[in-house]
Amino acid sequence: MKRDAASTWFITLLCLLVGTSLPAVTASQEVLSRQSAQGSELSLQRLAQAPHQAKSSALSKPLVILIGIDGFRADYLARANAPTLQALAQGGVQVKGMVPVFPSLTFPNHLSLVTGVHPGQHGIVNNNMRDPLNPQRFRLGASEVIRDPFWWSETTPIWLSLKRQGKRSATLFWPGSDVRIQGEQPDHWLPYQHGMPHETRIEQLLQWLDRPDEERADFATIYFSDVDSMGHAKGPDSDEVNRAIAKVDASIALLMSGLQRLGLLARTSFVIAADHGMRFVPIVNTIEAEVITAKFPQAQWQWFGATSGLDLNGADEGSLLDELKAVANLQCWPKTMLPSRFGLGAHRRVPDIVCLAAPGYSVAPNRYKPGPLGQHGFDPDDEQMHGLLIVSGYRISQASLGLVNVLDVYPLLCALLGISAEPHQGTDALVRAGLLTKVP
Repeated sequence: MKRDAASTWFITLLCLLVGTSLPAVTASQEVLSRQSAQGSELSLQRLAQAPHQAKSSALSKPLVILIGIDGFRADYLARANAPTLQALAQGGVQVKGMVPVFPSLTFPNHLSLVTGVHPGQHGIVNNNMRDPLNPQRFRLGASEVIRDPFWWSETTPIWLSLKRQGKRSATLFWPGSDVRIQGEQPDHWLPYQHGMPHETRIEQLLQWLDRPDEERADFATIYFSDVDSMGHAKGPDSDEVNRAIAKVDASIALLMSGLQRLGLLARTSFVIAADHGMRFVPIVNTIEAEVITAKFPQAQWQWFGATSGLDLNGADEGSLLDELKAVANLQCWPKTMLPSRFGLGAHRRVPDIVCLAAPGYSVAPNRYKPGPLGQHGFDPDDEQMHGLLIVSGYRISQASLGLVNVLDVYPLLCALLGISAEPHQGTDALVRAGLLTKVP
């Protein structure tokens, strides 16, 4: 049964900051204090004592914060080390899982969250890709290439729509936010810094939000990669993943404490989203790409992993597809014949042939260069690819839903922000579910 939104958020706030979850805030201090060795000295006490310019919550304009938790599989929430996230879910909207777009990778899904369109439309079709119109290769770690507006020219993220409709945004490490897309960027942003401690990220975001209403962002993002990193390195069922979950949970509690100090918490809507889940892939389940294409020297693999792909470069397509069909635990298509549900289409950045491994298998160059223990990129319908989605806070009613799609988050964000959406492929399922109370 849904509660009145205001009373729901009041109860959640009390539980998080004053009452039953006081141990969670204490845990936040303990977990985050370990980051001091990395050069961060921010603490809950420092947040509480710092001077600020914010107005009281009764006068502050609403704020929407999109929190990205990379690789947070939906069922991780049931683990006992996420009290802040669990309280937010109980006080707001919790879904069974969020189905990613294809491929279930980081960059494609983060951009779909803020555009509402499939990668085949926004153009970021993989974390690692080539374009026949550009000699450079887009890949993680190649920051100068990634920040080239060329790669992002087909998309209109929500922060551009906000600016064009007279509103403001502050994005901390959201893919694409450090790029001049169509000549514009968010009002506040930083180049991605993977090693920036959580406390420093939170301090930076709070500094951006500590402004008079007419200067403060209506929309903000913050991104955490720890859960994904540990899932890859140690596997989704590892103690390291559990500790990463606790660390991110503690950081969200710290962020909320800072927002309370600024008088913004009671007017903040949180959308907490994971781009994908994670699956354990035993090394013995490596599918050797070089063995498959040994008879086709012209063919060149462009993608490896659960979703792989290769260009023909003159090799006979029919013969190569016959060779691929004989490989166990691998299904391949010419890119023009990909299932429509994948929404990838025939974009020029997609290799000539795209392959999808069975759950628990992965394509790598050879057995001596296997992929990591934890992987994503599997079929979006695979339950272990489903990510977390929690919507909680100001103007959010209490509800429990089944599966939703990554594309459905964008229209929800637009509704919360009171802006007109760009053409998109999401549904209004989240909005129609009655998640929004009256917008003042």
